[in-house]
Amino acid sequence: MPPRSYYNAPRPSDYVAFATAFFPEDSDNAGKFADQFGLPYLESTRHLAGYLGIAPSLIRQIIHRPAYHFREFKLTKSTGEERLISTPKTYLKVIQWWIADNILDKIDLSDNVHGFRKNRSYISNAIIHRDSRHILNVDVKSFFSNIKIDNIFNVFSALGYGDAGSLLLSTLTSKDGMAPTGAPTSPMIANAVFRDIDTQLSKFSQQMGLLYTRYADDLTFSSMEWIEHDVLEAVSQIVESGGFNLNSAKTKFMGPGDRKEVTGVTVNAGLNTSKEWRNSVRGYLHRAFSNPADYIADAAKVRGIYGILLQFDPTKAKRLTQTAEQTMLRLLKAQRDSASS
Repeated sequence: MPPRSYYNAPRPSDYVAFATAFFPEDSDNAGKFADQFGLPYLESTRHLAGYLGIAPSLIRQIIHRPAYHFREFKLTKSTGEERLISTPKTYLKVIQWWIADNILDKIDLSDNVHGFRKNRSYISNAIIHRDSRHILNVDVKSFFSNIKIDNIFNVFSALGYGDAGSLLLSTLTSKDGMAPTGAPTSPMIANAVFRDIDTQLSKFSQQMGLLYTRYADDLTFSSMEWIEHDVLEAVSQIVESGGFNLNSAKTKFMGPGDRKEVTGVTVNAGLNTSKEWRNSVRGYLHRAFSNPADYIADAAKVRGIYGILLQFDPTKAKRLTQTAEQTMLRLLKAQRDSASS
């Protein structure tokens, strides 16, 4: 069962075809559901198994032994705190990818949302604020762990699924009663849970003459005018009304004379990566270029760095972009030489 081994670009009529083939007794219900909601009809493990082409017993086994189907490890944040990452193993990950691609991806979101959406990124999030003189950035505290299984159940219920289907889907996309950090479905579920808050924050921002965007748990407000502290208090109240809290330690007011960063992108004069990131990358690329034999396994990493730099410097006018390209080519050559020797 390789990743994304299912048919992942279906039309509503295709869901009906799957139903007719794998659970014909419910094909009428599947047709009505697809016509009304444009989504796959799903009220049992048998239905889900039919769409995925797997045995219903596998899904039941995952539900009965959820801990076995996750790998857990801890990452140390910049503050020194540890964050628990729970990433699903292959079988559960494929199921979660199917749920993400076929159900969660169909949810309408506010234009203010840039995280975990097609054709949006941390860069598109930053672009909105690049001409602003004043910026307020706030962070939602414990974003995923505050999304409980009841919230997840409500996401699927709001899409039209019955109690049985919503319970099945919420069980397969949660761990220990919450959205796990590391699951491919969690960011999309978070976007759905936060949707009403986004709507309120968007209306508030329009009333105040502010620009508003959100990338995951990172909320940014900007303006050509001074942003009063009252704005922060109002934002905090709106976020708390939705069951979340702001992390006051990460609140930043930025104005003229400050280095203004939005989702890691410097927006003072045009767009650029942060100075710290550029300095770190510059040293790393120098070491890799000077000693390619020691960095052969890092060719993909260097390609990724080059790709990021190209987004900010598509004409490759900057020295760092040129260095990344030269280093990438040198490592690729070292890989070929190593393979042929």
